[in-house]
Amino acid sequence: MTHQLIYKNYINGIRALAVLMVIFFHAFPRSFSGGFIGVDIFYVISGYLISAIIYTHLEINQFSFIDFYSRRIRRLFPSLLLVLFSCYIFGWYALYAAEYKELGRHIAGSAGFVQNFVLMFESGYFDEAQEKKPLLHLWSLAVEEQFYIVWPLIIWFLYQKKWGYLTAICGLIGISFLVNMLQVQINPITAFYSPINRVWELLLGALLAYQEIFRRDFAQQLKLKYATWISSMGLCFIAFAVMTIDSSDPYPSWRAVLPTFGVLLLIFAGENSWVSKNILSMRSMVWVGLISYPLYLWHWPLISFGQIIAQGQLSVMAIWLLILAAFVLAYFSYRFLEKSIRYQSNKSALILIALMMLIGYIGWNAWVRDGLKIREKHVINHYGGRPPETDQACLKLFHRYDPRFCRISHPTKALERVMIGDSIAHNNFEGLAHHYQKEQINFAMFGWPGMQPLLKQPPEEGYELNISEKMNQLIRDLADNSDIKIIFLTMRQPKVTQDLKTQLQRTIRYFEEHQKQVIFIYPPPTLSFDPLDCIGLPPFRPVMNQQCVMHEHEIEEKYFQDRRQLMTEIDSLKIKNYDTYPNICRDKVCNIRDKDNLLYRNRGYLTVVGSEKVFENFKE
Repeated sequence: MTHQLIYKNYINGIRALAVLMVIFFHAFPRSFSGGFIGVDIFYVISGYLISAIIYTHLEINQFSFIDFYSRRIRRLFPSLLLVLFSCYIFGWYALYAAEYKELGRHIAGSAGFVQNFVLMFESGYFDEAQEKKPLLHLWSLAVEEQFYIVWPLIIWFLYQKKWGYLTAICGLIGISFLVNMLQVQINPITAFYSPINRVWELLLGALLAYQEIFRRDFAQQLKLKYATWISSMGLCFIAFAVMTIDSSDPYPSWRAVLPTFGVLLLIFAGENSWVSKNILSMRSMVWVGLISYPLYLWHWPLISFGQIIAQGQLSVMAIWLLILAAFVLAYFSYRFLEKSIRYQSNKSALILIALMMLIGYIGWNAWVRDGLKIREKHVINHYGGRPPETDQACLKLFHRYDPRFCRISHPTKALERVMIGDSIAHNNFEGLAHHYQKEQINFAMFGWPGMQPLLKQPPEEGYELNISEKMNQLIRDLADNSDIKIIFLTMRQPKVTQDLKTQLQRTIRYFEEHQKQVIFIYPPPTLSFDPLDCIGLPPFRPVMNQQCVMHEHEIEEKYFQDRRQLMTEIDSLKIKNYDTYPNICRDKVCNIRDKDNLLYRNRGYLTVVGSEKVFENFKE
């Protein structure tokens, strides 16, 4: 005999209980450390409701995969799309590039319902850094969606083969629980996020749905007579779990049995128990249950973004205000978005899929493009200036070498001073160009990222056939140019090997044989912090580093070791050199701010103001 399930108020009350537990855990993790078990409660409810729908429609021969998946899409996608899009927009204005890159990956993972696998390869759910991940909580939705995709296929297959549901469900519960118990000892992070270790919780709900649909008479007298006792016991199980389970405990493991069996008893007891009628069916609980899905989606991004902006020092009052905001957003999402789309035709599901693919692509794009650093460009331009990599006049003049970066100060004049190097050369151009502008001397810079300005031969270290031969030809042509008097060499702080010594000697000797003066420029130190911390990211991100200084002990010792070896080698070659370090760091303190400007635009490269500052004392 089949039974069409009807809407039950107390189920929404259980949903409310689950979502409130999760919210309080995220808001006050130290005071409510067991609240994360609300997710386990959601799993049992979801397994129960979804399985009941599938069983019922199969039994009356009205089950359709298209209809089932379409309903799931119309139910879950609208609010999720809104939250993902909102996080993308807010993150654009509030997150630094590295943070926005991670958000982009999580948006893509959430849109593809694989966020649990994305997080599985990052770190644990309870790590301190997790509060800086606004979409951390969507791992649980990914597990549910993976269940929704696979479980209907399994039930349909069993139905077609006339195989018993009960044996299959119990077998799968046993396998999943056993894997969970083994995995939690071997790899707790995988155990927490893996759908294999979680599916037994959803299948407990499927088992209860089977009892209600096909074995309704089983334990019916027990249920009618002891409903209040059963529901009270379930509530006690959940309360005991909240009070005793801690985020430091391996989970799910056997500990998840407490909340899952607790909610199983609450549902089994039915709507006529005292707990269901007087607690779970309260209007306030039912209302929270109705908006529980968008409330779950909204609450954590609000708290997480708040913690990011407040540098982890979000006040209790601010947290309560954000929780209130989550309720408001959840209500409007439910009232004006979910309800208006849920009962549309199946065609609307195709539009929602297309939109989900779009937001997934947008997130992926932010990830692969390093968090869209262009967003920070306008800030750097205001606080010191970001120099361009190339200018057309220079590229036209040196097009035969196909340089990756190329700058020239006076394109109509004969070239008299040239700097070649790897990308560190960017640090020097603006300052030297400013210096030579006073003397009306044409100065140029060009080169390739990662390519030292040295004559290299195979099989020496750092030789690459294509790019090294371009550099070799460039050096020979510069040496043959009689207009050029001075050659500047610069590179990222290298490890001084025998090959490097040989290449330095060969290159400098070659230039000197062609009557060129060579000046070597030592690179500036790499910062121990992001210079954007000194100015924030208006309008949302506050200043995180008020002093904006780096102390000498914060610089890696390797920098000084390689620097000493390089200086010894350069001194032995008896060429002039210019050291950028003492123009940035004095008395063991490196001041990164100059009045209202920054000297650095990122950890390793100077701003326009920084370059001019570093070379203000330069003399040939």
